[in-house]
Amino acid sequence: MRKQNYGYLIIILFSILTFFISPLQVLADSGTALEEAKAGARSAPDNLGLDGAMFTKADFSQYGSRFNSANLVDANLRTGGDSRAILMTSQPSQVGAIWSNLEGGNYVDITKKQTMSMWMYFGPKKHTDGKDFGDGMAFVLQKSSDGANAIAHDGSSIGTGESLGVWGIDDNRDMSTTAGIAATAIQNSWALEFDTHTNNDASPSNATYFDKGVSGQHIAYGYPGDSETYTRSGSSPVYLPIIGTYVSGGYYYRMNHEGTKQVDLHDGTWHHLTVTWDPVKFQATCVFNDKNPDGSIGTNPVEIDVPSVKAAEFGGYDNLSDHKLRWGFTATTGSAYEANLIAFESIPSSVEGDATPSITDTTQQKEVASNGTVNSNDQLAIKYNLKYDSGRDKWSNINAQVVLPENVTYQTGNYEDVIGSVDYGDGQGSEPIYASELTGTNTLDHILKRNLDSSDRGGPTTATITINGVANNVTTNTDVASVRSTINSDTLIKDVDMLPFTILKSKPINLVLDKNNISVNPNKSAPITGTVSYVDGTAITNSEMTVHANLNGTDLDNFKMSNDDASGKLNFEIPADKLTEDTNILKVYVTDPNGNKTATSTVKISKRGALALKVDNYSFGSINQVASSILIPRKGDWKIMVDDSREKGSNPWNLSAKTGGLYDSGAKFNGNVIYKNANGIEKVLNNNSKTLIANGSKTQEGEQVTNVSQMWNDSEGLLLRSNGSNISGNYSGEMNWVLSDTI
Repeated sequence: MRKQNYGYLIIILFSILTFFISPLQVLADSGTALEEAKAGARSAPDNLGLDGAMFTKADFSQYGSRFNSANLVDANLRTGGDSRAILMTSQPSQVGAIWSNLEGGNYVDITKKQTMSMWMYFGPKKHTDGKDFGDGMAFVLQKSSDGANAIAHDGSSIGTGESLGVWGIDDNRDMSTTAGIAATAIQNSWALEFDTHTNNDASPSNATYFDKGVSGQHIAYGYPGDSETYTRSGSSPVYLPIIGTYVSGGYYYRMNHEGTKQVDLHDGTWHHLTVTWDPVKFQATCVFNDKNPDGSIGTNPVEIDVPSVKAAEFGGYDNLSDHKLRWGFTATTGSAYEANLIAFESIPSSVEGDATPSITDTTQQKEVASNGTVNSNDQLAIKYNLKYDSGRDKWSNINAQVVLPENVTYQTGNYEDVIGSVDYGDGQGSEPIYASELTGTNTLDHILKRNLDSSDRGGPTTATITINGVANNVTTNTDVASVRSTINSDTLIKDVDMLPFTILKSKPINLVLDKNNISVNPNKSAPITGTVSYVDGTAITNSEMTVHANLNGTDLDNFKMSNDDASGKLNFEIPADKLTEDTNILKVYVTDPNGNKTATSTVKISKRGALALKVDNYSFGSINQVASSILIPRKGDWKIMVDDSREKGSNPWNLSAKTGGLYDSGAKFNGNVIYKNANGIEKVLNNNSKTLIANGSKTQEGEQVTNVSQMWNDSEGLLLRSNGSNISGNYSGEMNWVLSDTI
């Protein structure tokens, strides 16, 4: 009897010890979990911080004693202060759900491009207590009637474990339809899960089969409230009332994952996620691990392309009439646990903006493509193009933390030098960037003096940050890697990855023209010839060489050298109709396919000039009626002007004339126009042949004018010979002149 009582005493004492020891273990677990969560929060990368008014914590009070573990916390997990992250879970058996405050203006506008950029943390690689991890969290877009209180539930209890708080609940072996499972999920939603605990145990009512066919930690997406997201397994359960339990059977469900990617999630590091909503395609694009915690480019980004979302998945067009989707996160833990944390770089309802890179080679006057080329010593403009798209806030206090491409020189040593500028889209308030703002050979910090904003609030909507530099003179072709800069601000953090490019080694090219001073006859083209060669002796392929010419300040069309000519032979003409000046200035240079450029050569093209004749009206003296032949002199000052603008020493010119005589109302003058030379020899002018009346030579440079009539005395030159009596009247006629320079 005593022995029996003693046994009872041992059992009672053992039970009491168990009662006190168990809570101590729970506290130990809690302490471990808390420290792991703090370690995560303290190591968060640079982020925006959080405004509590932008989020709403779901209310679980209608589901019994379950509390919402999600909170906005600082680096020490304290709430109510300077929040830097959202802590979703940290202990076993927790459920967290937090949503954008749609009513407060935080939502995804499905009619606009929207970008959500964030950091996610899933705990260390191993728990210090050796326990399992679970279960993960989900990013959710939803239009549920539960609004900010949305959570997976069956009316009385919340989905935990594999549900992640968003997928359907599979804890009822009697549930025989996928529609029944889907009805317990968050309705009218799309979810991207980050699952750290594989559930593939085929056991009815235990909610442990969703991940059948999926191994390890993974990312996947789906539509929680859609019955096609789930597949049924098992058989009808057998229940024995006599013993009040199931003896066999029961249904359990597998989740049909879409876009599954296996990834390491709980590894002690923060992971970057970018979600972009495309309003045209009506789809979300998600990129995971696209950025490292130190800000550098992710080496193995995981991209999940989501096909266009059907409006029916969000309850149909009527349910989307306001064009707003609530977004947020859910997370759960079961017997396993982990610290689930989120920190933000961009929230689209606050500011949606872009920052894109570009490079202009101002020497070659071209935009440099990604992996394009520039030449050694080319002038480069490195640009960061900021664009405000939408949002309720200004893009304010913008700090450009720029990492510039290497192998480019940005200053000459004078800190007061202006090495760049910020130019705003409204054309106002351009600001210089000084060499003193360089924090290293290729790093620079510049705070923009103006904010960017929407045009209806006064803008400006864009800003271009330009840093000028010179490509180094390299001896071998040198690849310049992409470098990442950060555009930091109060409301948005954007990364800009500068385009990679190659600096080509210096390859000087020469152009030697055969003539730099050319004279051409009127209406004749000007031939331009010369030789193009590489200094290093590389053979010239004519068809690859482009000729650039400028005539009298106007650019001519570029053209290629001809392969019909010898290698390196430059041969082209300037058409006569383009030689509009007496002295024309041609500037010409040649470039190769890589932009190597010769020096500019200048050619002076002079038109040889021409002979011009100017003759005014003229007359002979009056005569009285006479019967005998007389010589009638010229009347007044005749001007027979020969204008010679040809080159000095050109062929002599000859002036000839012919005429059909003088007439008065059809009556011919009885006599002839004659030319009398200095020797007194007379020649009668007629229409049958030309009579030489003067000649001359170009004896000086420039224009030389000869007044032929001044070469004659009163009894020489053109005179009128009367052969006898004439009827009184005024006689007139035409003189045809011929001025030539032929021998």
